[in-house]
Amino acid sequence: MNEAHCQCCVVGAGPAGLVLGLLLARKGVSVKVLELHPDLARDFRGDTVHASTLELLDQIGLAEGALELPHSKIQQMSINTPAKLIRLVNFKRLKTKFPYIAMMPQENFLKYLLDCAHRYECFEILFRSAVTGLVTDEQDRITGVEVKADGNQYSIKSDLVVACDGRYSKVRKMAGFKAENQSQPMDIAWLRLPRTASDDDSQAGFYTADGNLCIVLNRVDLWQLAYVINKGEFSRLRKQGVESLREAVGKTVPWLQDRVDSILDIDDVHVLNVRADMLDTWYRDGLLLIGDAAHAMSPVGGVGINFAIADAIEAANVLTEPLLAGASTTGHLAEVQNRRYSATRSVQKIQTRVVNQITKRAFNDKEFELPLMVRILLKTPVLRDIPARMMAFGPYQAKLED
Repeated sequence: MNEAHCQCCVVGAGPAGLVLGLLLARKGVSVKVLELHPDLARDFRGDTVHASTLELLDQIGLAEGALELPHSKIQQMSINTPAKLIRLVNFKRLKTKFPYIAMMPQENFLKYLLDCAHRYECFEILFRSAVTGLVTDEQDRITGVEVKADGNQYSIKSDLVVACDGRYSKVRKMAGFKAENQSQPMDIAWLRLPRTASDDDSQAGFYTADGNLCIVLNRVDLWQLAYVINKGEFSRLRKQGVESLREAVGKTVPWLQDRVDSILDIDDVHVLNVRADMLDTWYRDGLLLIGDAAHAMSPVGGVGINFAIADAIEAANVLTEPLLAGASTTGHLAEVQNRRYSATRSVQKIQTRVVNQITKRAFNDKEFELPLMVRILLKTPVLRDIPARMMAFGPYQAKLED
């Protein structure tokens, strides 16, 4: 069996994995990123790039290049009902160079990060590489991974393995971690509809009518729709057929009614099983888990990428010098978790409350109304920008300690 070596082996080339690989490599840490798939293309991945990520990229001179990629901007978010428009979030009032969410196809964003990482000789990415096992020493410290690529089996010895392989993390399972699941009342049926020249970016947002809830996202050249359903109800949706789905979407988002016929078949619908979970401990000797591998976030607010990248920033802050010195310890890994745990836990709790309240009201046939306390918050000048700031940065902003 062949063997390779690096200071940090990153499993998964999503936002967390590539940002961490980039940040470590620019400081001289030798990094190998392992990606199961042959490329970075995925369907219906999150496309939201928040102000916190853009500020990180700006800090290392990469924001301008990122914003040259095709993207649209979400500057405010509203709930549209048949009777009124409820304004929820306004990013334009935030004190940042980037007062918006950039809607950027994730494949393009990841390719950009990869191109930037390739500038450093100590960075390498290996596609079509499946982690099949963890390598341990006599003290049960994880010292690398076993990999299968193109039919060949080999091992990578590493001072540290970082799992960034998502909410269904294989590394997490191999290492014996079990996450605490958080009950979610909904699933999402993803759809795409054509965009016309007369459509406006401001038409993106939440739409509710007749007991239905639909979230419309602008993906530059088309509209991506999250049609929200009760947990486990896709089989009912399938039985009702594509005509019923077209009718529901057309009633909920009336200005899209003229193009719902582009939903050709119910099998074209991509279903997201909405889940959220959290590990009590994100590490063991020689292994760190970050992003969805440590804490799968609900899609509420689109903050999953934001939080995964914040994990990567703090991991780079804490681990760069120890890795360069060959002296990383479980104490360093615990410090990464300590920096991120409370913020992540608090936002997950907020997400759970929001999704329970929003879906409960939206799935009711009565006219949609926000809870009283939320209405008061949104009308109070000193408080109204809290939701926007939480979405843009989280409870606190992770910054690169350069």
